[in-house]
Amino acid sequence: MSLLQISISASVFILVVIFLRSLLIHKLPKMTFMFLWGVALIQLLVPVSVQSQFSIFTAAEHLNRMFTVPKLIPTPESLTFINGTTVIMPPITEHLTAAIMPLKTASQISPIVWVWLVGFTLCALFFIIPHLRCRKIYKMAVPIRNDFIRKWQHSNLLWRNVQIRQLDHISTPLTYGIFRPVVLLPKNLDYDDEKQLALILTHEFTHIKRFDTLKKWILVTSVCVHWFNPFVWVMHILANRDIELFCDETVIRKFGENTKPTYARALIRLEEKKIGLSPMISSFSKNSTEERIISIMKTKKITVTTMLLAIGLVASVIIIFATSALDKTEAATGVDNPIAKSAPAIYQGATTTALMPIDLTFNKKEDVPKLIDSLMASKYRAVYMDNEIYLRVMMDNTIQISKDNGAVWKKYDTDEIDTQDFAKWLLKNDPNPGYSMKEIQNRLANGAEVKHLVFENIKEMYFIIDRNGTQIELVQPEKISSVLIDGQRMMITSEGFPIRISAQMLKSFYDLLVSNNILSETYAKQDYAERIKHLEKNDTIFKLTK
Repeated sequence: MSLLQISISASVFILVVIFLRSLLIHKLPKMTFMFLWGVALIQLLVPVSVQSQFSIFTAAEHLNRMFTVPKLIPTPESLTFINGTTVIMPPITEHLTAAIMPLKTASQISPIVWVWLVGFTLCALFFIIPHLRCRKIYKMAVPIRNDFIRKWQHSNLLWRNVQIRQLDHISTPLTYGIFRPVVLLPKNLDYDDEKQLALILTHEFTHIKRFDTLKKWILVTSVCVHWFNPFVWVMHILANRDIELFCDETVIRKFGENTKPTYARALIRLEEKKIGLSPMISSFSKNSTEERIISIMKTKKITVTTMLLAIGLVASVIIIFATSALDKTEAATGVDNPIAKSAPAIYQGATTTALMPIDLTFNKKEDVPKLIDSLMASKYRAVYMDNEIYLRVMMDNTIQISKDNGAVWKKYDTDEIDTQDFAKWLLKNDPNPGYSMKEIQNRLANGAEVKHLVFENIKEMYFIIDRNGTQIELVQPEKISSVLIDGQRMMITSEGFPIRISAQMLKSFYDLLVSNNILSETYAKQDYAERIKHLEKNDTIFKLTK
């Protein structure tokens, strides 16, 4: 998924958490919302999604398919009828004489990427500069000589060395640092009130135990990455509040409910002295005082019923709103997906440059239409294979390529090509008014986008992508054989005439469809056998090779 898609998907989850928080913040354990914010951060920062049939996005896709009728672009009308079957043979090029010149891209980096980088930089500076300024001030803190604090710290040791220091530039207690944490106490604090000191130190040490400073760094990172999303900013504010509420709850549970009034009064006194603080530290009273006091007074003992309700709520919200749509494929449960075997070269010493795309559609209800439906129900727009690479186009139009028979897939960056420039290039390098000129120009006129990919071996590909599928224009000095299935057709491109098709190559392509969960293994074997049988009957057009 693109960054924008990730941000939109996470926004749905954030909105649900905000709604639940407004209803249940004082009724469920605060850990509930900390866990939900953690899931939101994973959605925003980890580009990996978990599929679920119960996801709201699965339901949305189902409704979209129910009420949307896909508009297919008509195929060319040059048909040849053989033995009751239909073979579509529109030529792309025939005996090319002009050298094919690749298009030039205007810019390697999209303007949108530049805008995002500027926003990311400004946002990062917005958080980092105040933090660095505060750190300079914090270094002026001096050690505290207080018997109660020394004894309290000795009885509450942590595996990290924690310093407790005093600073006259602050008005409220705070904690900073991740691996070498420091608790800063204001100089004007009442150090004779040991009960208040114990509450404050417990609160700050709870921040340290839970790595709350690190959590704040991660929250800031999510804001910088998704600076354009207002819901992420709201999440940052509320999650910081919940970090404080969670600590307050822990303090009350440790000291007992009788401590509520004392703790609330201490909070009010410190709030009156509050000053602006860096967002990278955990302070005793930097969030909404009213919400914290209400939360303190409403804190109750956690019961089994409350805990079960919280667990059920968290699980339900994650499954429904934090998972992605389920791929609707024909892959059966428990069926092994074999890795496609490499296909041998199927021609030698070809001297012609005739390149013919052969649409393998023939008049049978359960043939290519069913295969195309399976493809479009999966997470791919197109799957392509030739003698060198396996390639697939994802639903977000990204290109993934495997050069080791489908074992490992790598995402490739592509250049955006202006459609008008591509149409002119196509007209010059593909002069025959066949498949390319009639259909591709129609797709370009209807909003298709064009992507360009350059390989190391002087091979190039242009991808014409729209809602119906992906057409690939291959550019290289020596033509090769390939198999492609997109949202409209399954086709074979081969060298010379009659069309040479390797049965092994076609078998490998079906294995590729199985390994990508587009077809079940049973259906793939059946369709492959029937297609080979069909090709053998039409030996005037097709020539099968081993």
